[in-house]
Amino acid sequence: MVVCAARLEGKLRDELERMARKQKEYSIAELNRAIGERAETLGLTRPSYARVRQVVNGARARVEPPSWGELLLDVDLRKRPPEALIDKLAGTWPMDEQSGIGPRR
Repeated sequence: MVVCAARLEGKLRDELERMARKQKEYSIAELNRAIGERAETLGLTRPSYARVRQVVNGARARVEPPSWGELLLDVDLRKRPPEALIDKLAGTWPMDEQSGIGPRR
């Protein structure tokens, strides 16, 4: 019997993305081991390292817009212009100029 790597979807993928964003000091290999153990406890097949690497790099590269509280504080402290509130409300948060264009690491 041949066992193939599991698809990385649902709660397992959400957990990996959360871990990747919150635990940036951990390497992809460490996250791969952790999510593999989690998959086994759920009775799933471990996902492949290549797929874990894709998901982790995607999650870490994604630019999260600030929360309303952070944004209001930044505008109050004059770190951001008041127009940033309109961008947040309209859902048109501007992308960083270098988003996704730089060399692969």
